[in-house]
Amino acid sequence: MKRLLMLSLAAGIAMTGASAVQAISEAEISKDIEEFQGFFLKRFPGLTLDDFQDGVNALPQYAARRANWEINMDFPQYEPEMDKAATEWSAPFANGKSLADCDLAPGNTYPVFDAASGDLRTIEGDINACLKANGEEVIKNVKRGKMARLVAHYKSQFNGERMAVDYSDPGAQDWYAKGRQIYWAKRGQLNFSCADCHVHNSGNSVRGDVLSAGLGHGVGFPVWRTKWQVAGKPWGTIHRRYGGCTEQVRAHPFKAQGEEYKALEFYESVMSTGIPLKVPSLRQ
Repeated sequence: MKRLLMLSLAAGIAMTGASAVQAISEAEISKDIEEFQGFFLKRFPGLTLDDFQDGVNALPQYAARRANWEINMDFPQYEPEMDKAATEWSAPFANGKSLADCDLAPGNTYPVFDAASGDLRTIEGDINACLKANGEEVIKNVKRGKMARLVAHYKSQFNGERMAVDYSDPGAQDWYAKGRQIYWAKRGQLNFSCADCHVHNSGNSVRGDVLSAGLGHGVGFPVWRTKWQVAGKPWGTIHRRYGGCTEQVRAHPFKAQGEEYKALEFYESVMSTGIPLKVPSLRQ
C-alpha cells in the first residue's frame, strides 16, 4: 500500500512539474503487478484473481445487485448485436477479403507495442488499419457503435484466455510508464486520479453506485451499458469509458485512440495480467 501511495505522489509531482516520464524496467513492472494485484486481493479477501473479470459485479459491496446482473447475463440484450457483428466480420470487401483475413494479435494481448514504429497498437487501430489496407472506409467513431460491436466479436473468441500483454521491450516500458503516470495523477476541478476512485475507494459507494476495483478493468470491454442504452447507444469501448470518467472529475477528456488513453489502456491491461478475458459484459 505504501508503494501505491508513493506512485500517486510521484505522478502528481510529475504532472504539476511537467517533467518527463522516468524510465522503468521490466523487473519494476513485474513488481507493480504483484503489489497492485496483492492490494485488491487483500482489500477483498473473499475474491480470487479470476473473480475480477466480472468488474464491479464481483465485489461483495455489489452483492445485492449481482443476482439481477446474472439473470440478465443468461439472456443478454447484446446477443442480436453480436450476431450482427459476426455477419459484419465475415462480410466480403470489394477485393473479396474480409475482416476475418486481418492480421490481428490474440485478443488477450492488446495493446501491442510495435517496435518498428514505436507506436502502441490497439485492436480498434488494427481493425481500421486493415480496412484501409484493403481499400475500405475506416470506422470514424472508435468509441461506440459498429467499432465496439466488432471488437466485442473478435475479443469474444479469446474468452477465458488470460491477459498477457507483452511489456518486455524498452519501448513498451516507456508506454507503460506514461500510462502509469496518467493513472495515478490527479486532474480536473475535483482533483481526482483514476486511483482515487478505483484503488483507494474501490468498493465504496458514491451517488448510490459502488466504485469498481481497478484490477480487471478492460477485460470485459467493449461493454453493453444500461446507462448508455437509455440514450440508444449501448456499446462502448474502454476509451469511451475513459472519456466519461474524465468528464466526471470535471476535466477535459483526451482523444479516443490518442496516446494518453492508449498508454492508460496499456497500463491497466498490464495490471490485469493473468485475469481471464470475458467479452462482452453488461455494466450498469
